[in-house]
Amino acid sequence: MSFPNKIKAIVLTCDRYRAITRHVIFQYDRLWPDHPFVFHVPYQEVGGTDTKRVKYIPSPSDIKGTILHLLAEIDDEEWIYWCVDDKYPIELPTDKVASLISHAMRSPEVDGFLFCRCRATLSSPKLTLYPHKIKNLFGDIYLERKGWSQ
Repeated sequence: MSFPNKIKAIVLTCDRYRAITRHVIFQYDRLWPDHPFVFHVPYQEVGGTDTKRVKYIPSPSDIKGTILHLLAEIDDEEWIYWCVDDKYPIELPTDKVASLISHAMRSPEVDGFLFCRCRATLSSPKLTLYPHKIKNLFGDIYLERKGWSQ
């Protein structure tokens, strides 16, 4: 499934972890060759060559400054993908993920999307999830998390 617009994937990383960052991007490219992401990789000293799928952004060294800098040029209503440098897919049902993302981006009641399994969500759903569920036209169910701890 293709997307009309690319989704900016903000990679939460720093120069020291560049090898891990490259592996994360490699995994997305390997598992999902037509993924919608353009990875925005912050750097302080170790830049890289921009491609259609990777943009290297000079950024402050502190995490807060880096995030604010990466978000500065992004519209408040634009969808972004938070890509953490130490979490990457090892398996993705890409047709299903693409369909869910496409639907979520068109749904005003959905303001975020996570397609990984988080430990606390599975082990303690009453503590980590709100009780209501959103169902799309295909019967897929979206769950809303109470927080971001894992």
